[in-house]
Amino acid sequence: MSEPRTPDKSAPPEIAASERTVTAAQLGSRLLRVLSPLRVKSLSLHDAAGELLWLNQGEFGSVQRRYLQEAMAAFSLDATLTHLERDIEEGRRALFLCSQTTLGERSSLAFAIVSSRRRPDIDLQTLMARVFATMRRFSTAPALELPIAAMHGARATEAPPAPAAAAAPAEQPAPTAAPAARASQQHPPLRSRLYARLRPGGTTRRYEIAAGTVRSCERDLERADRLIHLLKRRGARDAPTPASFTLPVCAESVLGAEFLAQLAPTLEQAGLADGILGFCVPAAAWETDLTATERFIERCGEQRCFVALDDFSLERYGFKLLRMSAVRCLKLDAALTADVLSNKFAHANIAAIVKAARVLGLYCVAKGVQSSATARWLASAGIEFAQGASRGTGAATTRRARVLKLAMGS
Repeated sequence: MSEPRTPDKSAPPEIAASERTVTAAQLGSRLLRVLSPLRVKSLSLHDAAGELLWLNQGEFGSVQRRYLQEAMAAFSLDATLTHLERDIEEGRRALFLCSQTTLGERSSLAFAIVSSRRRPDIDLQTLMARVFATMRRFSTAPALELPIAAMHGARATEAPPAPAAAAAPAEQPAPTAAPAARASQQHPPLRSRLYARLRPGGTTRRYEIAAGTVRSCERDLERADRLIHLLKRRGARDAPTPASFTLPVCAESVLGAEFLAQLAPTLEQAGLADGILGFCVPAAAWETDLTATERFIERCGEQRCFVALDDFSLERYGFKLLRMSAVRCLKLDAALTADVLSNKFAHANIAAIVKAARVLGLYCVAKGVQSSATARWLASAGIEFAQGASRGTGAATTRRARVLKLAMGS
């Protein structure tokens, strides 16, 4: 077996990406030693959302990713599970290990391919106890709180700080730093949330940048500049599966012309691919001025950015916006998902939205999913993703036996 690969540690300290990847490498090396009695063929470590943090050798291919997604579905259906096993090919078994925080939240995952021939003297329970003690000691932070630069183990980071002002003559002002550099000094790292997948199929991971505490056009511009800079730096170092990032903007940014006008040069210089960057438009925007909102969406399309409509419902006057080609996502009003199991009108409302979305090629995100029963209903209705789902609802769309057919370690 080759030596474990240590991820790149070139990220600036303000992002703390290098600290995270070193921790993953330390955990991987330790787990390889702990699991050595099982004859480990390969070992990978993942955060709570399944993002690859470390791999001891080779490549993490589509087959391994499918196994991992199935295991994550089983863990989501039953929060009491800590490890699962399954036969994957002759002479090999897949072993999945789920570490949890003291609050019961999933913090990290280990995926090992081991020999199916196990020595009779191995006490699996004792071995698992050692494994989880090791994982808790080196536990990583939940993916929902990760700085965006660390999400895929990429080197993408904010621009380095500008040279110190002392380098300039005392009587002259210090050189002006780049927008992203100024942002990194004045504001905390951007944070993202990964939409939980409710239905099987599809590989695109969809993230939304956490909304800031202060909502204004100026703040939206600053956050958009930083996000574009990060995505540009990320470039070809993207993970094997595609990803998209949605930035919430306030009604002021949508209804005024300044936001996209000032952002246009940055977008043009970045040259981002279609479908990577999008803006989440609040319902207050189109309820205030539908024409201005349509103009904003049209300009987003011209800049190769997509649009998500927030708090979408047939009760709101926004159905007309679905004809615009830049619209790609409908985020359902949380009030609808909260009442869908008991309120026939909410049921009909969501069913109609999903049918329209399917015809138009849009995807839907349910907000505020609070139970597995609601998640199953939404998945059966055709909703692909959930935002703000409580623990245990992600991928809670299929019976565990159908999802995996995994036997707990024996």
